[in-house]
Amino acid sequence: MLERISENEKRLDAALLCIKNLEAAISDFVVNGDDIKKLNEYYGSPEWFGDKESYERGDIPKIKAGVLSEDAVWNMNEEISELISEMDLLVKRFSTEKDGDNENEIPQK
Repeated sequence: MLERISENEKRLDAALLCIKNLEAAISDFVVNGDDIKKLNEYYGSPEWFGDKESYERGDIPKIKAGVLSEDAVWNMNEEISELISEMDLLVKRFSTEKDGDNENEIPQK
C-alpha cells in the first residue's frame, strides 16, 4: 500500500510539474503573439524583399539574419501549425475521456 501511494504521489508531482511548464510555455507564447504576427507581416513583404536583396549584395553588415532566409519563418509557422494540431488532439482526447469511462487516462500521442 505504501509503495502504491508513493508511486502515485510521484505521478502527481510529475503531472503538476508538466502542467506548470505547459502553463509557462503557453503564457510565453501568448506574450510573444504580437511579435509573431509582426514577423509574419514582415516576411514576404516589400521591405523583407528589399532587406534580403541588400543583405545578399553586401550593402549591410553581415549580421544574424535568419529571418531573411526562405525557410526560417516558414518553418516556424509550420511548427506552430503542428503544435496547434497536437493541442487540438489533446483537447479532444481530454474532453472525450472526461465525458466517457476513461476520465483518468492520460492522452496518448
